[in-house]
Amino acid sequence: MVTSTWMGLALTASLAYASKASTSSNTVTFANDNEFLFDVDGNQIDAYATKINYFTTSEGSQYYLYGISFASPGSTGDGPLTSYSSVDLVNWKYNGLLSETVGGGRPHVVYNAATKKYVLWVNIDGGYQVATSSSPAGGFVSVGDAAIDPSVSAAGLIGADHSVATFGEQAYLAYSTLNFADPRAGSLWPPIFQTMHLSPLTSDFTNTTLQGYNVTSAAFDDVDQQTESPDMFMRDNTMYVVTSNTCGFCSGSIGAVYRAATPGLPTASTKWKRNIVSGYSCGGQVEGVLPLTDPATGKVTYVWHSTTVPGGPRVGFSGHIFQPLQFAADGSVLDLDCRPSKTWQVPFTPGNVSAAYTGNLTKATDASPRFANYQPVCDSDRYSALYQTWTNSKAGVLRSVSVNVAAGGNNANLTISVFAFSNLTALVAPSYKYTLLGSATFSPDQLTQVFGTAIVPLNATVQAGQMLGFAFGEAGGTGAFNLGNFIPYCHLEYDTSGHGSESKGQVLLQQGSGQNSFRGIRGTTSPVTVRHGKGIKFFATVE
Repeated sequence: MVTSTWMGLALTASLAYASKASTSSNTVTFANDNEFLFDVDGNQIDAYATKINYFTTSEGSQYYLYGISFASPGSTGDGPLTSYSSVDLVNWKYNGLLSETVGGGRPHVVYNAATKKYVLWVNIDGGYQVATSSSPAGGFVSVGDAAIDPSVSAAGLIGADHSVATFGEQAYLAYSTLNFADPRAGSLWPPIFQTMHLSPLTSDFTNTTLQGYNVTSAAFDDVDQQTESPDMFMRDNTMYVVTSNTCGFCSGSIGAVYRAATPGLPTASTKWKRNIVSGYSCGGQVEGVLPLTDPATGKVTYVWHSTTVPGGPRVGFSGHIFQPLQFAADGSVLDLDCRPSKTWQVPFTPGNVSAAYTGNLTKATDASPRFANYQPVCDSDRYSALYQTWTNSKAGVLRSVSVNVAAGGNNANLTISVFAFSNLTALVAPSYKYTLLGSATFSPDQLTQVFGTAIVPLNATVQAGQMLGFAFGEAGGTGAFNLGNFIPYCHLEYDTSGHGSESKGQVLLQQGSGQNSFRGIRGTTSPVTVRHGKGIKFFATVE
């Protein structure tokens, strides 16, 4: 028997992987300063416009994370769609594509108990494509395009961002409609207007009933007329619709929450109240709300999830912010807390699938912190090489070193060389020769636009306490002098303070491009210097 639990989802809706992702006594920790999410193999979770559900199948209960992949060159936000799963909201396993044929924006999945089908909705080409599968992890096959309220198309409006959710046996589609022809559009902004609508779905959840109700406050002001990226949840017999303002892959947007007492079906006369909970959503755009249930008390915590985007063409660098919503006595939502240092511990119901969630990262012997405030750094064109060191903690055979790297239009190869050395003083001295353990060269088309792992396979015997390192550089490898390449590779860095990195021998060195001689007024300064307080995200495996 298959059942489902609606989780309001969104974090990575549950991204139980939430920022500082740690679990203890069925709690998960969310931290504002841990935005990047990684799967158990160490790859950045490649799922923009993320949504998370909690489903129970014949295999057991677990969380499923859905989103749009930006790994492929030229990805624009219309697929392909990817899936991950987790039992603890920390360790995420990549399940692959949701469908070989269905693509679009903002994937949302609901379960229909009557048909025993998982129903996927995506928005594409101004409408909504629907697909079904017997599994929440993938294999979705299109059943056609959904029809919406005919008054929408009659008014020249175009369907856009959406969300689908179930409340009991009833499912709803919340969707925004773009108005590109509004004569009020200004020269600079707003370039478009869009309004939010709510439609009940048919009993099989594959279409709407052609009814549509506007979600707006009584003011119907510019905020109400520029809403998108909705999600829905129910609390104390009140329906909530969370939205952002019009914002294309942006780095901050108004977060608005609409609520209405809806013991029955929302109608045209439903009175919605609005409150703005953040002027920029902690540097992100809301993706949804994830209800997490405390198994001991049954109390539900509603976790706000927004996706952060660094701006520019690299949408694949998106991070995530999660934090529990706080409610006032009247049911309104209090302002978000965007302090970088803020953390929360939230009780949740873990999954019970027996399959072990292990991968290359979980088996690593030595690594940079699994959870840290990682930030993209794109400067390989400025340095002959970067050198990340560490103290090996286990005797055995070093099988691999993995580094998170993102490419994008590069016109030179990337080389990662792993070596052993005696000490840092010797390493930066002139004419010092380290012991090369192995290397790998990656062409741009072997890497993606998100931070996947570039893996250097090795078969080197190492000792506990031995100093190891890797050189990260373009073209021919360490010290190569490369002209004409102006598009850098990107890696992830973190502030080492508070992580005990230096006690583990983790030091990041840099060598400026073409810098191969002493520097300084006395001519005794090495051209290889410490990048103080910084470290590269990597992990190494010794067997």
